Amino acid sequence: MSIKSKVINVGIADIKVGQGDVVLRTTLGSCIGIVLYDPEQKIGGISHIMLAKDPTGKDKAKNPHKYGESALPELIKMMQQAGTSIGKFSCRMFGGASMFKGINSNFLQNIGEQNILIVKKFMEEHKIPVIVEDIGGNEGRTISLYCDDGRVLLKKAGMEKYLYKVR
Repeated sequence: MSIKSKVINVGIADIKVGQGDVVLRTTLGSCIGIVLYDPEQKIGGISHIMLAKDPTGKDKAKNPHKYGESALPELIKMMQQAGTSIGKFSCRMFGGASMFKGINSNFLQNIGEQNILIVKKFMEEHKIPVIVEDIGGNEGRTISLYCDDGRVLLKKAGMEKYLYKVR
């Protein structure tokens, strides 16, 4: 990694795409981080979704990156605008932790689970292979995607490890 790597933070309900010496970084709890990466073009993208679906149906027009149902098509579109296409990239997914233990709410308990399900269904429908998963549990995670080679640095519960699988 060169000293000049440009770190771009991906916020909650945000999508960022980068190429080359860009590092995309996000921190996840019950949210899901969807990482797409094309190893030939060195184009990567991260979508940080909060919820699978907009419960009211009214918010996703204003905040399309917040919900899996509207963020995932947008992530694909942004990857295509950057110069890659379906069939050239794979998916890695992170997050979906149960962060609300002890709160007696089925809705809160199931946020992570619902997020995981919508991502898997979307990827299957679009024939995008999910090659790495680090999901569930009760710990938040920070992920950093290095667009120069596609590796992901995963930080969770005081441990750090690099994941090199890109296809």
